[in-house]
Amino acid sequence: MSPQQTKSQIKGSAAASSSEIASAIKAADYSGCAVTMVGYGFMGQHYVRSLQALGAGPITVCSRSQGPLGEIAGDDGITTLSGGYTMLDAPPRGDELCIVAVPTPGLIPAAEHMVKLGFRKLLIEKPVSFWSGQIKDLSETLNQTGVDAVCAYNRVAYPSFLEARHLAAQDGGITSGTYCFTEFTDRIGPEQFSAQELARWGIANSLHVLSMAHGLIGAPQDWDCRRTGAISWHPSGAVFVGNGHSQDGIPFSFHADWGSKSRWTVEFHTSQRSYRLCPLEQLFAKASATGDWEEIPVAAFDSNLKAGIAEQVAAALKPEIRELLPLISLGQAAVLTSFGEDLFGYEAAPPNG
Repeated sequence: MSPQQTKSQIKGSAAASSSEIASAIKAADYSGCAVTMVGYGFMGQHYVRSLQALGAGPITVCSRSQGPLGEIAGDDGITTLSGGYTMLDAPPRGDELCIVAVPTPGLIPAAEHMVKLGFRKLLIEKPVSFWSGQIKDLSETLNQTGVDAVCAYNRVAYPSFLEARHLAAQDGGITSGTYCFTEFTDRIGPEQFSAQELARWGIANSLHVLSMAHGLIGAPQDWDCRRTGAISWHPSGAVFVGNGHSQDGIPFSFHADWGSKSRWTVEFHTSQRSYRLCPLEQLFAKASATGDWEEIPVAAFDSNLKAGIAEQVAAALKPEIRELLPLISLGQAAVLTSFGEDLFGYEAAPPNG
């Protein structure tokens, strides 16, 4: 099955290496780039650290509770506000970026609130919604009002991904790909998550791998998939296998066995070499079928930061960085989520519509 979709733009300019992109990010001036951060949980904290490392500001950080904000209260260039995003009522400062990183059920309402305030640049945390239909509707609405909104799949900003894309282009292009999205189910404490998030865990978590794989080979165009088994909190399946073609005509296959011991992996092949991302933060290659995998060095803007976050934020703030490092539009996120819904056996809209 395949949803109606447009040509993928995720791959973008394949000319720049991770080193060239890191250098471009370091050379850019982010002073005067205003940002409002909505949500200060795990991801929000990483965003703020990256913004500070880039030198962006002024920064407004809004959280539901005051407690977490204590660690940044008083930092130069940062204003904190507790009580949740509904407390925000000020219009954007120029072309201010809004980063929305509240829990998934609140992402769309928070984004809509910020748009009503006048924000026209949004970076919305993945997956935007657990349902592709809601992402598509938001994408169409924001497109009509001229809002530039992108989905924060930070793995397409990993230095390993950027270097892989660069080397594949040098080799003449990718000829095929495969990926594994087996989850460490023995490490997932169901009590830590809502029943809704657990039941759609493939969208909530596994799409990280799919975003990276299809960022390299192109969005899925047509596919066949099989699923078997079940987990108490994930009744739609536990083993997922399939294959298809991307919009760029690249054949691919995928596999996951949530009851076994594999791990997240992306492999792809060119006429010159085979490449492996496992762990996803590292890139390996081999030029001989009988040779060993050799690690390829990659360059990050700052290796002390969570991978891909600063790179992603830099691209959202600076058009010249975004030309080197394209971000995933909401329309592309809807396509990826729709593919995931078919793969995992989910509905495209919540039960109440």
